[in-house]
Amino acid sequence: MERGSKFRGLVIHSILGAGAMGEAYLASHPVLRTSLVVKTFKVTPNVDIFSEAHLAARVRSTNIVSALDAGVESGVAFVVQDYVDGIDLAELLSRTNKMNWRLPIGVVADLVCGAARGRHAIHQAGVIHRDVKPANLFMKGSGECAVGDFGIAVSEGGNGGPTAGTPRFMAPEQWDNEMTDRRTDVYALGGSAHMLATGSPPFKAQNMIQHAHAHTTTNYRAPETDSPEEAFFFSVVSKALKKIPEERQGSTEEIAKKLMMIVEPRPQLTDRTERSARFGDLTIALSKGDIAKARVDVIVSAANWKLGMHVGVAGALRKAGGDEIEEEAEKSAPASMGDVVWTGAGKLNAQYVAHAIAALGGAVCIQRCMFRILLEAEERKMQSMALPALGTGVGQVPMSLAASQILEAIQTFAWLKPQHVRNIHLILFDDPALATWKSVLDSI
Repeated sequence: MERGSKFRGLVIHSILGAGAMGEAYLASHPVLRTSLVVKTFKVTPNVDIFSEAHLAARVRSTNIVSALDAGVESGVAFVVQDYVDGIDLAELLSRTNKMNWRLPIGVVADLVCGAARGRHAIHQAGVIHRDVKPANLFMKGSGECAVGDFGIAVSEGGNGGPTAGTPRFMAPEQWDNEMTDRRTDVYALGGSAHMLATGSPPFKAQNMIQHAHAHTTTNYRAPETDSPEEAFFFSVVSKALKKIPEERQGSTEEIAKKLMMIVEPRPQLTDRTERSARFGDLTIALSKGDIAKARVDVIVSAANWKLGMHVGVAGALRKAGGDEIEEEAEKSAPASMGDVVWTGAGKLNAQYVAHAIAALGGAVCIQRCMFRILLEAEERKMQSMALPALGTGVGQVPMSLAASQILEAIQTFAWLKPQHVRNIHLILFDDPALATWKSVLDSI
């Protein structure tokens, strides 16, 4: 589908991904101004293309990516789902692995608890997911974890059927084409938990044969630990990865109840002043002024998918920093909603400009952009950045909503305990905007 086209009244903004079964698009509702995901399918004989939708629709939980609509439109089979404004845990792991940065065990425990609650809600609805893995787990701007992608889910009580799943996390009974039940998802959640904590899968294997052998015959060995919390965490993982289903936890809810003992809460605001505060090691400062005059390592620009810099914040940065910033950015066009494109800073008093495509006509990807900005700044070992009120221009996002979403994402990022990013300057363009941000900050 083309950018800007309409599908069942929804405005299509950009493609999110494509595969053998079809495509996924970011869309928005033109009246409700909410972001959604539209999945379209290539019709394949003898395949129930709506199985994902009708199984996901059974479940109601804040830890689940809900299916909202499904059917056939003009000969195209589709499913409409909620959009999670954040990043999947596979992307988070990929970025932290590049930096050799291990997530705090209390953070991992919290993410696994959210995934476990989502799995439990799925199981209570009589559904077995069968493909639990970091790529199907989503960290929201709030830090809460949600479960998505019911592509190979089945109703509980069915037979094993053909081998299906992701080899790194498949339970022995999946490899042996035996009956699957909720303990199959317990096993995969244990494997995902190990990977979130260590950056590596629970077993080393290079091909399908090695994966099958490891998961069916090799006993799991927990890594060496440095704290009682880590030892406790891996004791829970060890039980989840037992070869015999009856020896695992009986439900993912049991895992959640155990790990709640070591969950680390998100940092609260401290050191408050009229225009500044701290989340953990991150200092946030509010001011009114011209962002193009900021002296920081990174200046964030509110970008559009064409990456032209002619109006608003982008125009001011091009005028002050030179046309070379725009010329470099446009080499990455067209960009998708949620993307962040990095360029040099030209004549600006910064090292980089991060061009964030955060919102457009009701489709909001502010928190996905914020995570990517902050993680990529950390990867570049940047310490300070200047941010505008992303999404409040042509993106048409209310100022208070943009403020709450940006600050929430910063709070969650501080929870991950970054090593380099320390100072975040929110530079607003007028007194009403500054007053709104102060009000939102005071309410946290």
